[in-house]
Amino acid sequence: MLASRFVRLRVRVLDVVAVFGALALAAAPPAPAATRHARRAAGVALPAVILPASASAWDQAVGTAARNALGRSQGAIVAMDPHTGRVHALVNPALGMQRAFQPCSVFKIVVGIAGLSEGVITPETTFNCRKGCWMWAGHGPISLQRALAVSCNSYFAWVGEQLGYDRIQRYAHLMGLGEPSGINLTGETAGRVPLFVRPDAVGHLSSHAEGIETSALQLAVLLSATVNGGVVLKPQVSAATDFAPSERWRLPATTRLDGLAAGFAAAVNEGSATGAFDPDIAVAGKTGTCAALGWFASYAPADHPEIVVVVFLRRGSGHSASSVAGRMFRELFAAGSAPIAAGMP
Repeated sequence: MLASRFVRLRVRVLDVVAVFGALALAAAPPAPAATRHARRAAGVALPAVILPASASAWDQAVGTAARNALGRSQGAIVAMDPHTGRVHALVNPALGMQRAFQPCSVFKIVVGIAGLSEGVITPETTFNCRKGCWMWAGHGPISLQRALAVSCNSYFAWVGEQLGYDRIQRYAHLMGLGEPSGINLTGETAGRVPLFVRPDAVGHLSSHAEGIETSALQLAVLLSATVNGGVVLKPQVSAATDFAPSERWRLPATTRLDGLAAGFAAAVNEGSATGAFDPDIAVAGKTGTCAALGWFASYAPADHPEIVVVVFLRRGSGHSASSVAGRMFRELFAAGSAPIAAGMP
């Protein structure tokens, strides 16, 4: 009897503690805002490497190549099928999915799509890049293809200023930024697309993504939409058997993507992403470097994309991120690779 009373008393005490704890949490001041470089979503810890259940030989090969390529670097890799949204591997989801960072020059893809679709530029439009770009002497007369290849800041700042932030914001949302992708994992960040940007800051946002925050997963979805005909997919970690792609939406029929692929290929062949160059496998993509962050959003083969790979590095650069992707692609597409020979489900 005494023991029973003690148990009931203890339960009541714990109930009171829980109530006061909840009240204290409700009354507590909001947590400090995320830094301008990283935004974290609440969620439980996930494994360091995520593969689909019943992973195929190709999934396993992708996961192994991603781990080997990243090595001891602090960063993340997302690899997915650009046509279905099936995620082959996610290395370090804490940095690749649960946190968002300034995407640096990878955001130039959004500005390029907006400029093309709104008639501000064509693939042949030329801008004279003078002093003030990352290359001190400027790039001279430069078109979209070359601007993507060498990541010309002045070109995209000029395009962004002509567009205005309202249109840039619209295309950022159309490409899936500023909201969770809906992946079937816990703790995904929404990233950040500002509600308002001062007119005098639009150019810098357009060239450096100042104020924008994205995850590597969001960029994988974005890049996939540029190579699959404009379908914004819901990424899913799932076995290949009986897999059903899930479309979130399709880009408007007026969206123009022409000229992007040539720029992505040129970036690897002669531009900022030469670390990914390989004579045996054509790789294409866009680098990003800022605030000690390195990005490379890429796909291969360039002429018939089968896999999208986004590499993110802390304390890195776009060129070093392209080198990581290059090592991964070389391992995956090496002559006689078993997964390739057996097919890639």
